Amino acid sequence: MGRSKVKPETLEKERKVLEFRRGGLTFDLIAERLGYASASGAHKAYLSACNRIVYEDVVEVRKSEMDRLDIAQAAIWGDLTDTQNVDANTRARLVLALIKIMERRARLLGLDMPTKAQVEVSIYDRDTIDDEVKRLVAILNSQPQS
Repeated sequence: MGRSKVKPETLEKERKVLEFRRGGLTFDLIAERLGYASASGAHKAYLSACNRIVYEDVVEVRKSEMDRLDIAQAAIWGDLTDTQNVDANTRARLVLALIKIMERRARLLGLDMPTKAQVEVSIYDRDTIDDEVKRLVAILNSQPQS
């Protein structure tokens, strides 16, 4: 069974979706610019394009994102080290922005430890649920009305 061919127009549109997304546009804006009916259409095209990308392209995107983070961090760091022209409120905002950049870099590079979650599941059979409902109704009926 052969793979279906994708129309060149579709590939070009998906290429533009990737380009716009790499530029930081939202799926709403991408949909508007490229004529998709909704953001979900643009998102679907983005996912299709991502599935076609060869691994080296993903590495390039990651490098581009790292470059952007480096540029943003350097700009913030320069402002933070300028102790004469930065007031306390501005300094606090810059530190928060710097932390967000560092968090994003850690996620992008997979530096954070996985988060562990403990989940508890209670399973009730129908008789147990019916008995619990009866018990709760009896409690409600026994309470004085206000």
